[in-house]
Amino acid sequence: MTAEVERRYEELIKQRKLYEALELRQGMPMEKEEKHLVPLSEALGNLSMSISDLPISNPDTKERLKQILIENSKPVPEEKAEFLEMARAHYQRQADLYNESEGHLNSLDGIDCPDCKNRGYFEKVTEGFGGCYTTVMVACECQKRRKSWRRLQNSGLAGSINRLTFDSFQTDEDWQKRIKAKAMQFVQGQGGKWFFIGGAVGCGKTHVCTAICGELLKQNQSVKYMCWAEESVRLKGKVNDDEFESLIKEYKDVDVLYIDDFFKTRRNRNGEAQYPSDADVKLAYQIINSRYIAQKKTVISSEWLMDELMDFDEATSSRVYEMCKGSTLQIDRTGERNFRKKMAV
Repeated sequence: MTAEVERRYEELIKQRKLYEALELRQGMPMEKEEKHLVPLSEALGNLSMSISDLPISNPDTKERLKQILIENSKPVPEEKAEFLEMARAHYQRQADLYNESEGHLNSLDGIDCPDCKNRGYFEKVTEGFGGCYTTVMVACECQKRRKSWRRLQNSGLAGSINRLTFDSFQTDEDWQKRIKAKAMQFVQGQGGKWFFIGGAVGCGKTHVCTAICGELLKQNQSVKYMCWAEESVRLKGKVNDDEFESLIKEYKDVDVLYIDDFFKTRRNRNGEAQYPSDADVKLAYQIINSRYIAQKKTVISSEWLMDELMDFDEATSSRVYEMCKGSTLQIDRTGERNFRKKMAV
C-alpha cells in the first residue's frame, strides 16, 4: 500500500511542477494554456478522489494524504483570469512588434504609406471565443490604392490607360461627339449592359474603349484587355492542353472584359477581310456565352459591323446584339472617318 501511495504522490508532484512551469512562461498562447490547464485540473481532481478511495484503515493517515494534496496544488479555476491577461499581454507585444516593423510593398507598386510603413496591414488584439485572446490582421487604407494599381497592371492597359482618356478623345466632328457621349453614358450605367463599337479603321474605337475601362477601374472593377488577333491564337493553340480551362477562365470571370478588334482576321490578296474560322467562332462563343449567362460587363470593338457579325456567327453575335442594345455604335467605313489618316496629313 505504501508503494501505491508514493506512486500517486509522485504523480501529484509532477503535475505541480507542470503548473509552476506554466506560471513561469509569461504570455503563453491561450490555446496552449487551455490545453494544459484542463487536464491538470482533471488530474488533480482524479488524484484527490483516488487517494480518498484508497483502502486506508487509519483515518489520520488518509487525512494527512489529503493535506499533502492541498499543500501541493492550487485552485486552477481562480487563476484563469490571470492566465487570460497574460495571454492578452503576450498577443499585444506580438502585435506591437509587427506594427513597428517596416514593409516593402512600396517597392512593388511605388505607393508609400507612412501609416502602415508599407506593410499593408495592422495587427490587432481581439477577444475570441470563451474569453480567449487572439490577433487579427486589419487592412490599411492604402490597400485600396494598391488594389487599384494591381487591377491596372492585370488589365493589360497599364501603358495606355493614362493616355487614352475621355478628356484626350478628339471631338471635332459630330460623329466623334456621339461616340464620346454614348461611351460616357455606358460608364454611368445608362444604355446597354455591354458596349459595342464597330466599323471604320482608325476612328478611335480603341481609344474610347480604353477610356471606358479606365473609368470602370476607378469604380473598383477588375478589367482585362484581350487583343483578339493575339490572344485567340494563343488560346486556340492550347485548346487540347490541360491548362486551357484555366487560361480561358480569366476571360470568363473578370468583372469587365475588353475585346479589342473582335474577330479580326487576315485579309486575302484582294484586300478583303476573311471570315473567322470555325475555331475562332467556337472560342468566341465559349467566352461570350459564359459572360452572357453571368451578366458580366463586356466592351467590344471590331472592324466588323453588327449585321456582318450576324452573317457568319449568329449564336455569338445575337448575344452581343442583345446585351449591347442602347450602347451600340457603328462607324461608316469612309476615309473621312479615319482619324489616323487625318493625323498623318
